[in-house]
Amino acid sequence: MGDSEIKKEEVKQSEKKESAKTGKKKGSFFKSLKAEFQRIVWPDKDKIVKETTAVVIVSVILGAVIALLDFAIKMGLDKVLQIG
Repeated sequence: MGDSEIKKEEVKQSEKKESAKTGKKKGSFFKSLKAEFQRIVWPDKDKIVKETTAVVIVSVILGAVIALLDFAIKMGLDKVLQIG
């Protein structure tokens, strides 16, 4: 037996130990993943449009508020620096 064969055998044994510890086999992860995906309830088109519209509107409003605050702070600092 060569070194590579010994290492492969060690890897197989460690995989067996790991699966024995968890009590699961390799394929059970994918089976449970598939089961979880089957439980997903995808939103319909109307809900997606409403939520996307809400996100865009809130983003525009927050952007305007931040721009106004930035402008006010800049003007205030300009006034303070001109006096001093």
